Amino acid sequence: MSNLIQAGRLRQDALPDVIALYKGSDTKQLDSSFLVHNSGLEPAQLLASLIIDHNGNFQQAVVLEIEPARLQSQKSTYEQVLSEVFKTENFIAAHNNDGTKPGLSNLYVRIKIQPTNSK
Repeated sequence: MSNLIQAGRLRQDALPDVIALYKGSDTKQLDSSFLVHNSGLEPAQLLASLIIDHNGNFQQAVVLEIEPARLQSQKSTYEQVLSEVFKTENFIAAHNNDGTKPGLSNLYVRIKIQPTNSK
C-alpha cells in the first residue's frame, strides 16, 4: 500500500484504522462454464482492490495493475472474473478504532491466475 500512496494512487488519510479482512481460501477454482464464456483468459498476476461494504459484503473488484503488461486492455475481463470469484465470499468489514465503519473500503490483494494443472 505504501507504493500506492507514494504514487499518489491512494490517500493515506482515507484508510480505516483496521482494513477489511478476507475470510476465505487462498486458492479458488473458477466454474468451467464461466471460463468457456471468457475463453481468452490468460495467466496473469494482478494487484486488485476488492471493494467491501460496511457489512463485510463484496461489492466490486478493480484491477489496479496487471502483468504481463500486454493484458492491460483486458482489465475489465479480469475484473469480471474476480467479481465472479469473490461475489459469495466472506469478509470482515473495515472499521475504525472508535467503532465506526466506512460505507465502503478497499482490500488490496495480489492475485495469480493460472491453469489448474500448473503451479
